[in-house]
Amino acid sequence: MKKIIVSFFIASLIISSNAQINFEGTIKWSLSLNSSKNTGTTTQKELTPQQKADLTKGIAELESKLNDPGMQAMFESNPSMKAMLEQQLATMKTMQGENGMNGLMPKSYTVKMKDGNSYTQMEGGAMAAAGDILYLKSTDKTYYIKKAAKTYSVAPKSKSTTSEDATTTVTATTETTKILNYTCTKYIVTFTEAGKTKTLFIWATKDLKQYASGSFHTSGIGNQGNMTALKKIDGVPLKIEVTEQGQTIVLEVIELKNVTLSAADFVLPADYKEVPFGQ
Repeated sequence: MKKIIVSFFIASLIISSNAQINFEGTIKWSLSLNSSKNTGTTTQKELTPQQKADLTKGIAELESKLNDPGMQAMFESNPSMKAMLEQQLATMKTMQGENGMNGLMPKSYTVKMKDGNSYTQMEGGAMAAAGDILYLKSTDKTYYIKKAAKTYSVAPKSKSTTSEDATTTVTATTETTKILNYTCTKYIVTFTEAGKTKTLFIWATKDLKQYASGSFHTSGIGNQGNMTALKKIDGVPLKIEVTEQGQTIVLEVIELKNVTLSAADFVLPADYKEVPFGQ
């Protein structure tokens, strides 16, 4: 489950960060999680026995925290924190039903971009409980903002885990498709390390001239070697597909607006409290 979550975040940040150099406006992405045994429509994937066990353990721990007498005074002084935990618990319990893994992933997310900054909001899914994601170019830091609790945390800088024998190849195909009426070419990006290979399929267009093609920025997250490889793609990615643990994550742009945004959309709320990452 953790690998699937990581793949989603790396994929989404790779794409949204690409627009941070020149583009100002909003981009909305749809997200689907499909079983590799199916094609086309999104399937409702059942959790594996280990994932079910992890989920049951997480629910028990959260219920224990909510019912802990020692936590009640804190909840009384900070009711928004209790509301946030209750929302997270409800989402986790939903995942125990027919939706399974689909209850974890957001249905879509929207990225605002201006002057090298970005603000990402998840829509639906348990992952939305992690909060909104703010990247500030001036500090080169990524912040997770939880509005219900009125807190924010600084995401730790990721360390490159790429070994010296790792190789990356980017291959343009002749296959094309239309996304938002833009012609996109399919690229095959292959990462090989320690004898294991992972393949991404990326559809990119050269029709969006306002983007700096190949100007990828990590926003403080992701493997630097992988980001460098993606600079070889000639165009702006509008769709990405990656498979992990028998499931395929597909992200696709469904709305793109080139509009002027307020600088106020990209600041940390002054009345929010900083807490350790993960809380």
